[in-house]
Amino acid sequence: MKYTKKVSIKGDFAKKGEEIKDGDIIQLLDEGRTEPGTFGPQHVFKVKLAGGTEKDFSVNQTSLNNLIDAFGDEASEWIDKDVRVWAILQSVSGKMKKVYYLSHKDAEIDEATGEFVMTVKADDGIPVVNDDPGQTESDLPPEPEEDENE
Repeated sequence: MKYTKKVSIKGDFAKKGEEIKDGDIIQLLDEGRTEPGTFGPQHVFKVKLAGGTEKDFSVNQTSLNNLIDAFGDEASEWIDKDVRVWAILQSVSGKMKKVYYLSHKDAEIDEATGEFVMTVKADDGIPVVNDDPGQTESDLPPEPEEDENE
């Protein structure tokens, strides 16, 4: 019989459900680091919790994707950004557990698609989905006309 060594990540991690909860707005304090873990690489960020305490927080790939969508793919640009915590009850390995996600502080979950989307204009200068839901196609500039001689 072969045994596998469990690898634990070292750090002062925020306790989910106690120190970090659904709806909290927290601040990213660094560009994160990748640590080896039992189930693959773990992405760990230093964060300032809603109460002001600084802790480590491990994020999943969906959260990384949300942060890239919100702030761009350069993690150094994420430092000092406020993000929203989502604790969503999901089936994990046959058991219902809260899974924690991070997103832009103004993001919402689209109930039709289950995706995180921006429903209001972000204040960080990055264009967002649904920036102006009242805009129609007639409000857009006209397409350039093609030259028939080409």
